[in-house]
Amino acid sequence: MIRVSVLVWTLILAFLGVGLFQVKYNVQTKERELREVRRQIEANLTSIHVLEAEWSYLNDPLRLADLARRHTELLPTTPAQIGDIASLPPRPVEAPVETPAEPATPESGAPTEAAPPLLSSAPEPAPQDASPATPPPVIPVKASAPEAAPAPTPVAQQEPQPLKPKDEQAEADAMIDAILADMEKAQGAPAAGGTQ
Repeated sequence: MIRVSVLVWTLILAFLGVGLFQVKYNVQTKERELREVRRQIEANLTSIHVLEAEWSYLNDPLRLADLARRHTELLPTTPAQIGDIASLPPRPVEAPVETPAEPATPESGAPTEAAPPLLSSAPEPAPQDASPATPPPVIPVKASAPEAAPAPTPVAQQEPQPLKPKDEQAEADAMIDAILADMEKAQGAPAAGGTQ
């Protein structure tokens, strides 16, 4: 009886040893994966900081204004280029659209009332026995006539004058050159000392 219990306990201890051995190696594998993920997170954060610095440099209003001045012929809007409502031409008056209404034909010979036109302001159609020589009178649609607007004053065309660099633009150029030099210096330092 003692031998059976010793054998059972020996087997239980052996299974526990094997299980503990496997758990130990699984934990080591997970720690290795965790270190790799943390290293990737740090590399991504470094990349994000570099990209944010580049983004803030590229979106600098002084730099964008300087690039627009150098590479495009765009000029700031002047007050003479802005018009007012009075300079617009009057809206044309549209003629009313008339839709002919077809008379209803009675089936039993009894007189029927003509249906009023739905969306038209035309008069009721003439009966069938009326002479076709006299056209029905046309009732014009009342439209509010626009008041006579004053004649538009022509806006004087101004020749665009090239922008002359001011002290602010010279300062902006110097600032841009300094930022570029700092970025080149910062990009040159990790590449020379880093292992890639």
